[in-house]
Amino acid sequence: MTPTEICLLQWTAYNSRMQKMMDAISEQNLNSPITPNGNSPSWLFGHLADTDDKLLELFGIRERMFPELEKIYHHERGTNQKGHLSKEELSIKWKAITAELDKAFKSWGERDWLSKHTAVTDEDFKKEPQRNKLNVLLSRVSHKASHLGQVAMQPK
Repeated sequence: MTPTEICLLQWTAYNSRMQKMMDAISEQNLNSPITPNGNSPSWLFGHLADTDDKLLELFGIRERMFPELEKIYHHERGTNQKGHLSKEELSIKWKAITAELDKAFKSWGERDWLSKHTAVTDEDFKKEPQRNKLNVLLSRVSHKASHLGQVAMQPK
């Protein structure tokens, strides 16, 4: 097994955990802040879906599928807890995004993974080759793990 395959296993594992958590959470707990004045699981799941959707453009796969997610799941604390999609709507969009990413990821070789993403210039990439797609994927896996840990703290 290659290091890239191990990274993709982590991507798949955390996507599976996210889906299980989304499936298991009640509507009441979905929309209740985890801590006083904190984010709800609804926002966290939407934020993660938005972040994954942005990977489509960042990796040069295609345009985002659901750019409206960014308007709903923005980062302005205190103003981002309204207008969320239902669990079913969010799950459908997230599954579509993940399927599109997985299709591209399965077709890539190591050279593709070690290539630059769209947010880095050729000149900067020569100086900082670590600014590659694989490194972004790893950061997104840890980002997802962090937020899923927050969701796991939701009182039952």
